[in-house]
Amino acid sequence: MLNYEKEGYIKLIYEGNANLNDIKDVITQGVLLAQENNCLRVLSDFRKASLSLSIMELFSIPSKQEVQSKMLNVPFYRYRRAVVVPAGDYKKYKFFENVAVNRSHQVRVFISFDEASNWLMET
Repeated sequence: MLNYEKEGYIKLIYEGNANLNDIKDVITQGVLLAQENNCLRVLSDFRKASLSLSIMELFSIPSKQEVQSKMLNVPFYRYRRAVVVPAGDYKKYKFFENVAVNRSHQVRVFISFDEASNWLMET
């Protein structure tokens, strides 16, 4: 499910199995929706998803996002993204956060939807 929320952010809720191609597709859809709504905030909720991503795939996501943003003429570094993951996967996805932040992405990983939403809406 991908929606523009009246609070001023794109909300993505992903359920079921997902691989790297699935993530790439949904990121593209999210970027297009964000462009349509002139929105630079995205909250992705993967708590009900089964993400079968290796450490190398997690490592590659920020660079894939940079390539996609160039293709879509979107400045990736302006987007603020909160990602909610299952508690059992937090450490694994914290690695993704570290890689992304080191590449100038504004992204943070959470296990609490409310904490993610609060962080996302900070100025």
